[in-house]
Amino acid sequence: MIRVLFVEASSGGVVGGSLTGLLHLIRGLDRTRFAPGMVLYEAKAIEKELADLGVPFFQVRRRRIPKEHALLKFEGYQRARKARSIRSLLRLGRQTIRLAVEEGPTALQLARVIRQWKADVVHLGNGVRANFDGILACLQTGTPCVCHVKGFEKYSQRERWAAQRVDAVVCMTEAVRVHCEQNGIRPRCMEVVYDALDEAAFQPKHTRAEVRRELGIAESAPCVGVIGNIQEWKGQLVFAEAMATVARHVPGVRGLIVGGIHRAGAEYHEQLRKRLAELKLNDTILITGFRDDVADVINSLDVVAHTSVRAEPFGRVILEGMLLAKPVVATAAGGVPELIQDGVTGLLTPPGDAAALAEALVLLLRDQRRCQEIGSRAQSWARGRFSLARHVDEMSRLYESLIKGRLTA
Repeated sequence: MIRVLFVEASSGGVVGGSLTGLLHLIRGLDRTRFAPGMVLYEAKAIEKELADLGVPFFQVRRRRIPKEHALLKFEGYQRARKARSIRSLLRLGRQTIRLAVEEGPTALQLARVIRQWKADVVHLGNGVRANFDGILACLQTGTPCVCHVKGFEKYSQRERWAAQRVDAVVCMTEAVRVHCEQNGIRPRCMEVVYDALDEAAFQPKHTRAEVRRELGIAESAPCVGVIGNIQEWKGQLVFAEAMATVARHVPGVRGLIVGGIHRAGAEYHEQLRKRLAELKLNDTILITGFRDDVADVINSLDVVAHTSVRAEPFGRVILEGMLLAKPVVATAAGGVPELIQDGVTGLLTPPGDAAALAEALVLLLRDQRRCQEIGSRAQSWARGRFSLARHVDEMSRLYESLIKGRLTA
């Protein structure tokens, strides 16, 4: 029995794609071969589900240094930061403080959990930069380490140093792998393993009509939704701008913005509310807040919109929409083009381009037959390429290789 300790270092008070991906992987693991445990850096809404799955979880508290500080208010400090030598010194100073205040103490806590739980493998779920303390903990305990990179991170020399000491880096898309290599990330082994979704567990529990009644949306109304935690890079404002155009061309259209407010997204949430009022969309678009019935909500939609304004490494909501046979309009950046064949299994638009998004939404909402055809092809494509069985098999083989010492660079 291989004991795999998953570490989720995210913060912000929400459950994001990285944690959701780990949860699906845990569900799929063969419990006759693997015993999973999880470390969380803050309380999360999935703790009850972990308990129901029989997965022990541990709290590790990481003190976080505020990104904002008093010196930022001084013009002289801002001018000094522009000098390359000063900027380098400031970066080194901040990294030193982070190591002393945040990462070092957290690594010691995590090392204690690793030893006490007798982990055979540690799976770090948030990349080299965010899991720097986890890498240090694995070095302290001599535990094989898998670092799951799920974003386009900025890397300094210390991350490159840490990556060389990681047993395996798993990249969630080919685009992430290329980014890692271009930025000097050289682990002992690097593999691309696409994330997956537990389709059996991701099924609507209520009918489309029931969900629409609860949301106050007519059964016949064309409806499109964007799903994701509310923060600037997710692009909900782009969706609002696009819907202002869509509403002029598609009578009775309704829109949903579904997701919790990230700790860093409170101000953006207020901007979004004000913009909806300015565009006179308060009766057209509903902000639902966090929902734990995402499958039900997606099932109630005609089209799923993905609106990230920065390169998205994967885009879990894209896969969720595809598996429920919904046409997805997504931004063509990062790893997203690896998920969608433009015009075949979905539509791709440039990031931040509200006009292009509106055009694609109008095209689909006016053509129900096309919606159904794209949704059907998307579902077949997603089931073949992004199945949970494939994902679990690839990760299981990696864990076993680490234990058996057969992993080669």
